[in-house]
Amino acid sequence: MKTMEETPQKKKRVASFFLDILRGVSLGISAAVAGLSAGTVAVAERCYDTLIGAVADLRKKFKSSFLTLLPYALGLILGAIAALVGIQRGYHAAPFTLTGLFAGFVAGSLPVAISELRKGNNAKEKWVHAIAFLLCFALAALLGIITALTDFRLTIFDSEGHLSWYVYLMMLLAGYLGAFACVVPGISGSMSLMVIGMYYPILNTYTGKEAIWHSGNQTTIVLGLLLAGILVIGAILGIITGSKIMKYFLSQRRVSTFYGILGLVLGSLVSMFMNSSIYPLYPTIAIWDYILGAILFVLAGVGMFFLVFYAGKKEKEASVSDASKPQ
Repeated sequence: MKTMEETPQKKKRVASFFLDILRGVSLGISAAVAGLSAGTVAVAERCYDTLIGAVADLRKKFKSSFLTLLPYALGLILGAIAALVGIQRGYHAAPFTLTGLFAGFVAGSLPVAISELRKGNNAKEKWVHAIAFLLCFALAALLGIITALTDFRLTIFDSEGHLSWYVYLMMLLAGYLGAFACVVPGISGSMSLMVIGMYYPILNTYTGKEAIWHSGNQTTIVLGLLLAGILVIGAILGIITGSKIMKYFLSQRRVSTFYGILGLVLGSLVSMFMNSSIYPLYPTIAIWDYILGAILFVLAGVGMFFLVFYAGKKEKEASVSDASKPQ
């Protein structure tokens, strides 16, 4: 009798495991696509609270948290690899099309920040909001513009397979910023890598024909794996410190923080079209590439807007449901 009762439960657990893997795949794709926020997708899929809770309880309840995160992690890896391979190939064929698609996702996520700005009615703090917005906008925009105008092209390995000393620091910074951005509402981790000029260099190092796996040089492969480890360390530090910093600012300076987020998003839009990867290609880009990029910019923006709207609606419904439960 006991076995008969356990069988449906086992089937349900197996089905839930594979469903969580599929959710993880979509999170991996959103994490790899510049401009698409994995956090927003997680809210839309109703797994954001589950993931945040499992990460927060990882030390106290390691086994249960690990089993909860495992299917998401497997799916995330699969989704990210599939997306990165596709992006790497697509950028060489149609760079402006892909950039327009990514920028559309960024533009569509603007309501995340704008919705919070309405809560700031204190006239005395308006100058703080303005400074936060202008500083963050200038930081995000100038990073891309400077790399474009100075023709600074960052590569991980040079033509002889050697590494410069600053690459180690840049990989640590890339991991940190990418992970930090994932805990900021409406901000894409991949977008932050694109702004500092590390997105495509990292992509080309590990995927495509120029990947280290095809070099035939064991030293290059070992150094590439070392850099991947440094990237992971940076990501871990970014998640830990980012969650604490954002928790403080969202509780103490919430409106000013979202003014800063809005500045980062708008500044990133500038950098996505003005950076060392895309800027030198403009004279050679075909007309059809420009047209398709503009169309996808609009479609991605509209699609992301409705995704954000849906996620916000579900979040409000969950809040109302929690508030109505007896204490």
